[in-house]
Amino acid sequence: MKSQSFGLIIAAILVGALSVPSVPAEPIHLHMGRHLFVDDFLIDRSEHFEKTLHHPEKIGRAIRGGMETPDRNNQPYATILRDEETGKFRMWYNTRDSAEDEVFLSYTESEDGIVWDQPFEKLLFLRGFGCCVIDRGDEENDPAKRFRLIYWGTSGEAVKYYKDPGASIRVAFSPDGIEWTPYENNPVLRGLWEHSILGDPQGVGSIEWRRAAQDIIQAVWDPTRQRYLALVKTWTWPPDELGEISPTSSGMGRRLSSWLASPDFIHWSTPERAFVPDDQDPALLEFYSCRPKVRGNQLINLSCILNEGVGSGIGYTVVATSNDGGETWDRMREPWLDRTAWHPEAIDHAVAWVSDLVTVGDRDYIYYGCYNVGHKTFSDRTLSMAFQRKDGFVSRDALGPEPGTLITPEVTFDSNDLFVNAKVYGQLNLRFVDSDGAPLPGFDWNDIPPIQGDSVEHLVKLPAPLPGGQAFHIEFRLKYGELYGFELR
Repeated sequence: MKSQSFGLIIAAILVGALSVPSVPAEPIHLHMGRHLFVDDFLIDRSEHFEKTLHHPEKIGRAIRGGMETPDRNNQPYATILRDEETGKFRMWYNTRDSAEDEVFLSYTESEDGIVWDQPFEKLLFLRGFGCCVIDRGDEENDPAKRFRLIYWGTSGEAVKYYKDPGASIRVAFSPDGIEWTPYENNPVLRGLWEHSILGDPQGVGSIEWRRAAQDIIQAVWDPTRQRYLALVKTWTWPPDELGEISPTSSGMGRRLSSWLASPDFIHWSTPERAFVPDDQDPALLEFYSCRPKVRGNQLINLSCILNEGVGSGIGYTVVATSNDGGETWDRMREPWLDRTAWHPEAIDHAVAWVSDLVTVGDRDYIYYGCYNVGHKTFSDRTLSMAFQRKDGFVSRDALGPEPGTLITPEVTFDSNDLFVNAKVYGQLNLRFVDSDGAPLPGFDWNDIPPIQGDSVEHLVKLPAPLPGGQAFHIEFRLKYGELYGFELR
């Protein structure tokens, strides 16, 4: 085994820029949807390509104001969905009349996703926080449960949440996103507060506290694996497990993010750690809200980073990917959506945390929470938005004299409707090859018309249906351009 690995390393050196990631032993069956080249999972070999992270373009103003405005926004979270029939945008977010008042799940609509209706409508008294709404649409068998809400809340049985055994993750259901019915057996997870340093009379806690789901949670339906995945805030234990303790943690330690899964939105697995700071991170780096989005077989996570070691606490959003349903993640460290640190009056001078992302035509509408002062200032929490190219997180760029070549691992899929997301200044060709690298008959370079121009959905004009049941590699050859991914419909 060692000599074989050494041989692969030598081969990689001999081909220079050729990248040879590990390849799954079995062909990857690609499900319908958009498949991106954000990480190397769908790249078997690559030559003369450079990886570029693209940053969204902000509008620079609030679309929902803070608690002291008529919008009453209280948190950096929101869910935005677009009704495909009416074209209207729908927003669920948390409102609060003042720092002493209760938090509600509230609702507003928009014709264009930028200007939102006023006044908003209070829908559900939460006794907590959260506004992650999932619309199952026509796939839901029970119309009364088409819309699903997951949030953190208390039972109200104790003055202090850490003395309330019902302070944990809760769910609610709705036929239309307006009339909500909390699940009768809430909470859906035990709070475990007795294992925290606050809930333990001895002030010590136990290692069980590492698996306690806390007050920030986002979820998504994963059609590939037929389950719900959620990312939730958890804590270190003991508090100094990772060294320094966050100054805003009430002595609890450092904020992390963990994953849990459910087949039915009610029965959830025990949280397991997904994001933990490492030696390359600043001393007080923590993980806040994480918004997962499905892209083909993959999950893209818009991960909100908190650094309490700068100013009054700063935040920004990075991109992470998972290819096993959210159990392990590959995290980028460079901010994808950064705060406007250079402008002291900017609404996101301190924090820019992504709430949600909606694809509209050839653009992604990105909604994010903004803080001007810092993490624990409550009056300036606004919502804003930014735009990017559809799935424009990362491109593979071929801009040198030699054309870039990118070959996928062996794949199978049940579609002949293939579209490519690419900005082509010169020419993009593709072909299909077998496991030995030989072109499939009728699917070589000259058999498939070349692609030119800029489009998020260049149609690949296949000369005939692809051979059913056969695994193959897709090979891209790009002369001057940016390659983002492809889509199966």
